Amino acid sequence: MTTRRRRPGVAGPGGNAEVVSIATRAAGRVGYRRLASAQVAGARKRLGMTAAEFAGYLAAEVGYPIDAGAVLYWEDGDAPPGDVLLASAAAAGGPLEFPATEGPGGAEVRPYAGRGLITRDQWNSIISGTAKHLWLYGMAEFGYATDDEVPAILAEAAGGGCAVRVLLLDPDCPAAVAVDADEGSPPGTLPARIRASLARFEAMRRDVPAIGLRTYDTHPTVSIVRGDGEMLVTPYLRYFLGSNSPTFALTADSAPGLFGRWERHFESMWNNSRERD
Repeated sequence: MTTRRRRPGVAGPGGNAEVVSIATRAAGRVGYRRLASAQVAGARKRLGMTAAEFAGYLAAEVGYPIDAGAVLYWEDGDAPPGDVLLASAAAAGGPLEFPATEGPGGAEVRPYAGRGLITRDQWNSIISGTAKHLWLYGMAEFGYATDDEVPAILAEAAGGGCAVRVLLLDPDCPAAVAVDADEGSPPGTLPARIRASLARFEAMRRDVPAIGLRTYDTHPTVSIVRGDGEMLVTPYLRYFLGSNSPTFALTADSAPGLFGRWERHFESMWNNSRERD
């Protein structure tokens, strides 16, 4: 028989505070509820708020009443609603500690609600002083292509033996046209940005031939910027502008499983891409 329990202090947009418990069905599955609970607990801890203070913050963000009991309820293991989960992740502005799902120690990931929230200095600092791996992978990576500091950063890295690889979307492939349609941009906007970026990176490569430059022709799914053991990963959300897609900062030490998966994805994309003439 299915039992019901009342979630404390959450009226919800529709005013119905009753939910059906599915705790017994979660046995033996991946601990997604624990992960979601850890987001709430980690965000409150990082902000240094009491449960009541954090409840007030969340209520203002999601637009319906939440009290301290609800926050403690979620932290104790009950999955928060999706909007609360996203608001918690965006609120922290620092690494959130997850339960150990990769092994001892768990993983630390710093979430940004939008790619545009990361400063230019942050984008450049992750690739400065790299010794082994420097990746710029995305659709156009226009910010890097047009930044006056980047040619010197790439030249220094390549000159020191670092593997510098730039991987962009082919401006002539159908996917580039589709992205403009998805984002509501005038036709040709993205292809023009990619061609401008390619021209800048090709100029850098003429000065430093060791820089690798390739294009891929499948629908873009992610941007990965790597500087040795650090990454900034932006999964592209279709119908969102790229600057509005969430971005996650992680390291090989704090999130080895996640880091390794993105590493393998990039290598596969690179191996199946076309070298620029």
